Amino acid sequence: MRQHDYEKESALRGKVRTEPGKAEVHGELGAWLLRAGRLAQAREALQTGLGQATQTSRLHHLLGLVFAGAGDLDSAVRHLERATRQEPGRFDILRDLALVEGAAGRMADSVETLRQAISMGGEAAAAALTPLLRVGEKALLKQGAKPERRPPQPPSRAAFVERMVSRDPSVAEALVARRTELSAPEMETLRAARRALTRLASQNPAFPDLYFSLGLIAEQLGEVDRAIEAAEKAIDINPRYVEACLLAVRLYERSGQRARAAEQCQKASELRPQWLDVHLRLGHLLREDGRPHEAAAAYRRALEVDKRCKEARRRLDDIEAALAVAGPGPAAGEGGRQ
Repeated sequence: MRQHDYEKESALRGKVRTEPGKAEVHGELGAWLLRAGRLAQAREALQTGLGQATQTSRLHHLLGLVFAGAGDLDSAVRHLERATRQEPGRFDILRDLALVEGAAGRMADSVETLRQAISMGGEAAAAALTPLLRVGEKALLKQGAKPERRPPQPPSRAAFVERMVSRDPSVAEALVARRTELSAPEMETLRAARRALTRLASQNPAFPDLYFSLGLIAEQLGEVDRAIEAAEKAIDINPRYVEACLLAVRLYERSGQRARAAEQCQKASELRPQWLDVHLRLGHLLREDGRPHEAAAAYRRALEVDKRCKEARRRLDDIEAALAVAGPGPAAGEGGRQ
């Protein structure tokens, strides 16, 4: 029997306590407990996450696997269906749903879900799942039944967008409306683009542009955690990808992570020292994070780029006046809070 890693479990539970609103940390703990064979505790951890986090498709997916492992196939199907509704383009969720449906005797549903999984997963998915699909189709023929059309096929508009983005991923960025209020057709268009980009990224994991586009689409859909994950992946692949750095800055700000936003913006300012807006953004972030000396240094760099920048001059004057009233402190550039 494998020795239990209490330190690993303690670290994962600590992350959950620190960031209870992030689905990723609940999913990481649940997945680890599931791999360890501790189904009851995995179920508890994941259900807790459902009550605290947003963007819960990963948690529903894992819960489906937990219930399947415990033999409760109806509950497993229910959670996997919820995961597919949140992420209709995810091959791995569709694959697992199809397998559980088949195990539960819902062969018509399983066959239809397998067809969707194969269409999403590309050649590798077709090679792996087509034999299983043929078995399901033969079983249906023996029963004299026809597979139901469930989950529903994407509408023609979404199917067209999905094909278009699959052929030219750069089209995805043009679909981002940069508005907070989107119509139902616009949302469906973005979800179709996301499905295509997700599939392409799984097939081409070393292409940072795919993850950057995924981050933009997820941001527009309001899926901040998923957008952060995509932006960070693009940066991991290409650390000099300044556009991805700035996307991460925006997303960290949106999620209330000002210190991380400032750190990433500092990196962007070093990559593009001639970009005035980046220095201004960095100054604002550092000032809001309670680091006035570093903020002043950022505004000075902005003035080095454009000495006529009124905003940088005004912000710098405000900081210097406040520091003069507060008394001596660390020199500019020596860092802020300890």
